Amino acid sequence: MNRAQTAVTQAEGATSAGENVEERRIILLGKLGAGKSHSGNGIMGKKDYFKSKQCWSSVTRQCEYGVSIRNGYKYRVFDTPGVNSPKRLEKEVDVDTEIRRCLFCTSPGFHALVLVLSAAERLSKEDIEMLDKLDKLLGEKAYKYMILVVTKLENDESILTDMIASAPEVSALNVKCEERRVIFGDDKKNIPNECLEKFDEVLSELIKENTKRHSTFYRHKYYDKATCILELDKKDYMKKNPGVSHSKAMEIVRNEAAVGRSPRDSELRTIADGCCVIS
Repeated sequence: MNRAQTAVTQAEGATSAGENVEERRIILLGKLGAGKSHSGNGIMGKKDYFKSKQCWSSVTRQCEYGVSIRNGYKYRVFDTPGVNSPKRLEKEVDVDTEIRRCLFCTSPGFHALVLVLSAAERLSKEDIEMLDKLDKLLGEKAYKYMILVVTKLENDESILTDMIASAPEVSALNVKCEERRVIFGDDKKNIPNECLEKFDEVLSELIKENTKRHSTFYRHKYYDKATCILELDKKDYMKKNPGVSHSKAMEIVRNEAAVGRSPRDSELRTIADGCCVIS
């Protein structure tokens, strides 16, 4: 059993051993070096789950996920490669496919798309290109599910407000996200508890509002096509693991497929060629 399967088993065990735990599904998006992995570790309450370090190359080469229980909720967090991964890594990292595949393999979809922005650098042409790319990749309705997380900034809302006001592109993004934004502090090792509490509050309100709209999850338009392929993965998995329930087997194969470990990954990749919309 690999780390991904172990994480699922541990989280499910924690759930069955205690109270019924509500799940929150999150995908992390953003530019190389923005602090996605660091943010994911904080949200999960695990300091070193996702690889996170300061460097000029992409640490996350493919989508990764983790599961943990924190603050009474089960967090299932998916980390993605930097949207602006260097040209020299294009043969190793197909960022668009990694993100799309993660989106249409994960069931029943994502409660939140967390866009991580670093406050340590000036907004560049590359940042604007990243925002445009995400806009095309995700679709307009994605903003109903988006939370902005700002890293490498002291927890001072007035500073962030001034920064947003001085950057038209970020200001427009902030409006699209209905001002759902959270500062994650400037500590390289730990995210302050008050920041995580604010994130939990914003996420709870987001889920509440989208549930009222009867659209709790962000889902890829090719979700059903991917599910047909994953049903075959599930049958194969259950033949090798006859004691596993249908639901747990599907959960495992979906998470494996989302990070590129499906035995039918080549088939899944062939349908990862459209923009994401709500199905």
